[in-house]
Amino acid sequence: MTGVVFFETLRRYWRQMLFWGLAIGSLMAINVLAVPTVDALKEMAQLLETLPPFMLQMFGATDVQYMATPEGYLASQTFMLLLLVMGVYAIVVGLNVTANDEERGIMDNVLALPIPRWRLVLEKLAAYALMSAGLLALIFLSTWGSLILTPALQVDLGKLLLATLNGLPGTLVMLTFTTLVAAVFRRKSLAMATAAIFLVGSYLVDNLGAAASESFLATIRPLSFHAYYNGMNAMRDGLNVGNMVLLLVVALVLGGLAMVAYQRRDVGV
Repeated sequence: MTGVVFFETLRRYWRQMLFWGLAIGSLMAINVLAVPTVDALKEMAQLLETLPPFMLQMFGATDVQYMATPEGYLASQTFMLLLLVMGVYAIVVGLNVTANDEERGIMDNVLALPIPRWRLVLEKLAAYALMSAGLLALIFLSTWGSLILTPALQVDLGKLLLATLNGLPGTLVMLTFTTLVAAVFRRKSLAMATAAIFLVGSYLVDNLGAAASESFLATIRPLSFHAYYNGMNAMRDGLNVGNMVLLLVVALVLGGLAMVAYQRRDVGV
């Protein structure tokens, strides 16, 4: 029976991945197509220079001159928020691993199959991890297509690919965290609220901590998984392999805990 749940999950939810990819990709494309000329980027940079430094730091705009370049514009308008958007997707599909089937009352039938609970969670997580990568691939293709239609923005294709790939480890952290809280809590609403607080809280701690370097938020900023995403600078500086490996390890640990938690859960209560 190995692999049955994995392929069934792909069969049932690949359209969901496609719809999300089209929606997010369209938003990315709009940001690109909205730039008529390079001069428009320079005007935006001049406007940003009038803002207080702490506001620029809070939104990741530490290098205004870089943001006046096509790559800097793309990084600030798309990849800086990519992990937040992908985190929302991860919450939605993370609840599909166990919580939604429990709420629909069909989990008892699923668990009646000769498949251990831990394998059920593992194969579903593997399927959604693959679809998360597929979603990022769709976003990459949409952005690339919009760049072809926008001569004003000349962006290195390799850098665009790396910046898109940079969002996968953080997405997997959010996916496995959602699966874990859904395996621990019996109420789907509580699991969803916990995951949402984790996502938004991590984003705020990262940005506000970066803006106020002497504050308490700056002290706890390393606890935010957003702090290891580096979305604004991935296109300019390349991938931070150490940060990516750290996030992948965290995702593996959270996924393992989710399997253990659901193996011990009394689903019938």
